[in-house]
Amino acid sequence: MAAPHRPTGPLSVSLVARAPAEAQQRADRLLAGPVDPRTRASALRVSGPASYELGPAEAEALRRLSAAVRGAVMADPAEEAASARSSLPDSTLALAARGVAACRSGRFDAAIDAFTRAEPTFRAASDPRLLPGLLCRRGLALLHAGRPGEAEDTLFQGLALAQQYSLPRLGAAITQHLGCLAAFRGDTALAMERFDAAAPLLEPPTRHPALALDRAHALADAGLLREAALLLRSLDRSHADGAHRASAELLSLKLAVARDNTAAATAVVHRLRRLFGPGSSWLRAAEQITETFAGVPRAARTAGGPPAPRPATPHLEVAAHADHLRTRQALHEVATALRAGNAAAALLHLERSRAVVTAPCTCRHRGWAALLDDYRAAHAAARRGAAEAGRRLARLEVELAVHQWHPCCRRPAPPPEDDSLLVRLSSGLGSRALVHYSDLGGTATAVSLVDGQIRMHELADSRTVADAVAAFEHLARMQATAPRGTTAPLLAQRAEQVHRLLVAPVAEVIGDRELVLVPGRHTQTLPWGLLPGLRGRPVSVAPSGRAWLRCRERARRFRSERPRVLVVAGPHLAAADAEAEAVARLHRGARRLTGDGARSRSVLRGLARADLAHLSAHGFAWNGAPMCTGLWLADGPLFAYDLERVRRLPVVVVLSSCDSGRSAPAVSGFPLGMAASLLARGSATVVASVLPVSDGETVAAMVRAHGALRSGVPPAAVVAEHLADAGFVCFGAG
Repeated sequence: MAAPHRPTGPLSVSLVARAPAEAQQRADRLLAGPVDPRTRASALRVSGPASYELGPAEAEALRRLSAAVRGAVMADPAEEAASARSSLPDSTLALAARGVAACRSGRFDAAIDAFTRAEPTFRAASDPRLLPGLLCRRGLALLHAGRPGEAEDTLFQGLALAQQYSLPRLGAAITQHLGCLAAFRGDTALAMERFDAAAPLLEPPTRHPALALDRAHALADAGLLREAALLLRSLDRSHADGAHRASAELLSLKLAVARDNTAAATAVVHRLRRLFGPGSSWLRAAEQITETFAGVPRAARTAGGPPAPRPATPHLEVAAHADHLRTRQALHEVATALRAGNAAAALLHLERSRAVVTAPCTCRHRGWAALLDDYRAAHAAARRGAAEAGRRLARLEVELAVHQWHPCCRRPAPPPEDDSLLVRLSSGLGSRALVHYSDLGGTATAVSLVDGQIRMHELADSRTVADAVAAFEHLARMQATAPRGTTAPLLAQRAEQVHRLLVAPVAEVIGDRELVLVPGRHTQTLPWGLLPGLRGRPVSVAPSGRAWLRCRERARRFRSERPRVLVVAGPHLAAADAEAEAVARLHRGARRLTGDGARSRSVLRGLARADLAHLSAHGFAWNGAPMCTGLWLADGPLFAYDLERVRRLPVVVVLSSCDSGRSAPAVSGFPLGMAASLLARGSATVVASVLPVSDGETVAAMVRAHGALRSGVPPAAVVAEHLADAGFVCFGAG
């Protein structure tokens, strides 16, 4: 007797789960010739689900299923009864097809109802391999309907059955949906891990757009908007329909709302209403997106199940975005505390929103290292003018966005010590003053901590602050690139305006104290030392008060007497070799890497053995990707990403290069870039410029600065005295 899960008929619906392409081909061969009604109905019964499995176009799949139902009427009743015993009746298949159609049109409650009504017949079928496919679709419908707990139970049931009956492709589809569930709950790292596990088994190429869209949604939810947009642009959406089209439209809406593009957002909502009707759940999803991605952060949604674990990873960009539900909840609490005038609560929640934890381990993923080397080579080719380099860079940027989430680097992170944070911060500051800038919603605010007292200082509206800072930075960059006497007075006026907006409101409280500044989103690339009230004053800029405390602890490891020093000179800079030689002369035994010896691997190895490093090279930023910024070396660029592969970094790093101190904020405002990556990976202090740097004029200033460092002057004071006028900033512990 044949095994009950191995039907002996010529063509079984269960073949769709095992090999949809083979099922489609065999059904099409049967339909191509003259066949009796029962055989035709059987072939159509297989062809319909296979069409769904192989592509996003539901119209053809539903047409074939409907034809199967009509053909069953023409078949002999006795034979149909036998068919039902070995497989499923057409009425049940039609019910499941209505569920699929309801999912595609965004009517998830109707879909759940159809799948639930069909489930008892699927469970009673002689072929148990049919059930996991239904559970796969029902679980996804439950997730879209906002019932994540039920979705999880259903999907794991389906996955267990798919594994029991050796249905790897169906198991991969369920794993993909479990990735969507993890993203819904805010665990972006787990979502990416599940998407990676599903990808090799999703053989039909038409399945890959859906997987790419799910990945892009997870990235957008985490705040990686540029990377999500790159993935979206890489897809061919010309023939998308149903759920695939809706998913692409909703992703476009997330990007438009997050970027404050009202016209584009309105157009997306109009398209969804036209395509799916006013009662569609896709429109309700659009409303939720508009609330989540715009304006003052709202309380994080209740996602069901335990909260996502806080991961520790050497990848700063992953660490800054992996816990976005907690981040949004913390930002909501910040806004609430600011409205209530509770300065202490506002400062505590600001710190919680930036509680980024990087693991002390290094990334040893060979595929990731190879991808970075490919990206480096593509940059070098682009600089030489290679025609295909631009497209290659765009493709590699998509791969970088996706593959940095590899799970082998993740470690469990200890919970942040929030209870005593403000006490420890106040004690660590001593006579210094901390000012934390916030630009949530429409109003900018400063929160100060001075002598144990926490105060709120209301600033101008956020747009006024952002416009003034942008105008000042633009003119400062022009003056740094091509100094003009006529520009200097206007630059002084704009510096005074920024001073009135940011420094004057806290001036009475901070007095003439040394400052620790935590910038907001709009002030991360500000040359603070050029503001009138801060000229000559030691200023340390940190990602958060918590980060500053960590940097201060590391600074105590610095060997001020005979430190191990690395000096690097990059190519194509006239004064780089002279600067490297002059700095090296100040530090006995300093190791120099110049010319062809200044290659990325040699420099990374040198950084791991140094206490103090000085790098003079061309700095660059790339397409708004902060972790792709870096320094040009002999073999191409050294990226911020590369630092995640170094087991230790120097306590003090001086970057004598253009724009090496510039950063871009994560959702929380936590900075991402070369200087931020150095601090996150173990450096205590980074001296870097947020402006273009004059090649020849910097040499003398750097020599004076290193002389002061060697004599024991704190880095923040060194920058204030010798380098602030050139746009340099002291990041970390000063």
